[in-house]
Amino acid sequence: MPMISELNFNNLAELLHATTSDFNPSELHGLICGLLFSHAAEAHFKKLVLKKIKDETYQSELTQLFETSFTKLNEFSFEFTLLLPDDDVDINIRAEFLGLWCQGFLIGLKKAKIPIKNLPQNETSETLKDIIEIAKINFGNIVDDDEDESAYFELVEYVRLGVLMLFQDLKTTTDAIGEEDEPND
Repeated sequence: MPMISELNFNNLAELLHATTSDFNPSELHGLICGLLFSHAAEAHFKKLVLKKIKDETYQSELTQLFETSFTKLNEFSFEFTLLLPDDDVDINIRAEFLGLWCQGFLIGLKKAKIPIKNLPQNETSETLKDIIEIAKINFGNIVDDDEDESAYFELVEYVRLGVLMLFQDLKTTTDAIGEEDEPND
């Protein structure tokens, strides 16, 4: 069985495949990270993710991913990474998965009741607007050259650092894990 605590895209993909889950690894990690902005993050996680995974061992692995993600975001850890395919995968696929990570993140923020539109103009609102645009990424015609590789790397780093900054700016509590409030949606 894969060890998800390593925060490895391939391990998470294997686990999700074994559970016959409809989740995409990048989208799921983005969703988890967005949910972590809520004071009821654990309740949302259980309802949206664990409820769909029947095997307790796999639930445990996903809970480890949830807890590790929370710790890295809460500690503003530069070890926090987006779960995306390795650099040897075609750049179009990596760009698609970056877009899916951002989509999952935005869904998580919505479930966490974090407003993402019509915010006052500041660095936070600009970062959110950029993540919304990256979620719409057109990945079909990217040329696998040094310029596009560099642009992809810059986008990944921008999202990674942006999410760390947003978490510090927008989180509704410093102890998201452990809240047992039930989500209303």
